[in-house]
Amino acid sequence: MKINSTKVAQIAGVSRSTVSRVINNYSNVPSETREKILKIIDELGYIPNTSAQVLAGKKSRTIGLFIYGDNNDKSKILDNGLSFGYYLDFINRVLKEALKLDYQLLVDVINDNNFSKVESLYVNRDIIGGIFIGFKEGDENIQKIIKQHSPIVLVDYLSNPNCENKEVYYINTEDFNGAKEATEHLINLGKKRVIHISGDRCKLSGKEREKGYIEAMKKFGMTPMIYNGNYSDEKATEIIMNLLEKNIEFDGVFCANDNMSYCVNNVLKENGKENIPIIGFDNLRNTIPLGLMSVAPDINNLAKTAVELFQNDKGEKQKVTFIKTTLIKGLKEYIKESYLD
Repeated sequence: MKINSTKVAQIAGVSRSTVSRVINNYSNVPSETREKILKIIDELGYIPNTSAQVLAGKKSRTIGLFIYGDNNDKSKILDNGLSFGYYLDFINRVLKEALKLDYQLLVDVINDNNFSKVESLYVNRDIIGGIFIGFKEGDENIQKIIKQHSPIVLVDYLSNPNCENKEVYYINTEDFNGAKEATEHLINLGKKRVIHISGDRCKLSGKEREKGYIEAMKKFGMTPMIYNGNYSDEKATEIIMNLLEKNIEFDGVFCANDNMSYCVNNVLKENGKENIPIIGFDNLRNTIPLGLMSVAPDINNLAKTAVELFQNDKGEKQKVTFIKTTLIKGLKEYIKESYLD
């Protein structure tokens, strides 16, 4: 059912113009009527559609980009954005690809408490579709969206998706292969006790990166040493400090993302352990200048693929796409991957 001002007017038993006056905060509406209409609007989750194109019956040219994050994540973005670095880079690349195809981009940080506005954007046709990233596997809100709306592009959400809805697409980074390559590189450097500070185990990326690390360690007959960092700067710092305090030996570190690797690097430097190699994941812009290594997803191809899935003239579209990763060991590989363009 499409939620619009006409539907609100029908339920409230008033004219559409009265609903419009309430929405636009005109004073010539009785307070009792105003409260009744506002209550209905709130219950329906109706977001007034101010797009002239949609009102004229034209299709929206706006793509929604929805990033999962709690209020703490929003605070970090407002402070400096650094801990949200991967998503900020992804937004930049998606915007670039959207502009090429004359699309607009709507970006929002979404959690369980405000997901209803995503549904309203679909219902009111304010967006042609949405790209969802950072959501936990099996998220109830995502499952609801999949059943009721389309098109949808899900990034790093499920490893073996069941594509029942014809306009639901999955883009997965080759996290397993990237993590395996990173761990093997540390082992090939002669390291015997490589630890892994893991990501969020409720997210596909966290699971796959941990699996890749375990596979590499077992391949060389080594015992995995895993510490749950949950993609948290604070947890990564706490983990590495505890290891040093307890004199637990390790000679290499593979972190599930670059932000955690920055924290590990800082602690090790402060404790005179600068000879321990560290590899992160995501290839953020600060990584190579800090002298750290990182696994780079092909973020340009990821963004390009995501945006192009909204084109109607693309013919048969691939339901599941896998994005390659490359281990960046220094400036030469960094430049070769064209990450600076």
